Amino acid sequence: MSAHRGITPAHAATDYHFPSVLRHTALFLHRDTTTLEQSLAMLKGLSYLRFECRSVRALDFGPDLTGGSARRRELKPWQRTPVWRAQREGPASPHDVALHLDFDDDAGFDAYNEDPAHAEVGAYNASINQGELTARINYWYEGPPAIAPGLVRHTALFLWKPGAGDAEKAAASDAAAALADAPGVERVTIGHNQPLLATDYDWIMDLQVTDAEGLRGLLGGDRYAAATAAVIPATQYEWTATVSHLMRGF
Repeated sequence: MSAHRGITPAHAATDYHFPSVLRHTALFLHRDTTTLEQSLAMLKGLSYLRFECRSVRALDFGPDLTGGSARRRELKPWQRTPVWRAQREGPASPHDVALHLDFDDDAGFDAYNEDPAHAEVGAYNASINQGELTARINYWYEGPPAIAPGLVRHTALFLWKPGAGDAEKAAASDAAAALADAPGVERVTIGHNQPLLATDYDWIMDLQVTDAEGLRGLLGGDRYAAATAAVIPATQYEWTATVSHLMRGF
């Protein structure tokens, strides 16, 4: 198990270190009208990016294992806590689909953004998702690409609370990194955004867990609750975006 923090990861004792990897993560929230067939078509399009966008070094993606935005849709808007009163409660539901793309460098990411295949897939994604609620982040971590097909990936993107001090921020990220030795956790990566868009999130906690049962135990356990308790005071927790999915990367 290992914890990695942004562009200054903890290195194992070895004579060789893999070069850093630039990761772009996007979490998508479906529209209320999105059908299962449309969601499946989206997943097929995401897998297509790995083969058509030549600068993509590795790709992982998947739908949320906990039901995604179905939880949000089950309650009428006036029956659920509004965002402006949910700072400690958090978002009404997870997002629906995660996409993780790895690149060797900034040039590779730029080439991906200019690729016609990306534009085609992106246009379809925009038609079935709430684009203004897509959560994005770009960050560096220690390579090689951290993808382990068959494990479960739990990703959470956070926004710092305005006025949060360095001590609060450090306590939040340290508490998240400490989950590296929680039962079932194989890897923790903590990354901080390399600014690109005004819509980018500030930092990410990315956990790799043994399986779906291990994820349920983790999310319902004391260790995760303690980490969350440290994260809430430093973040706009009501805007946190999460997806838990089976890793199928390549």
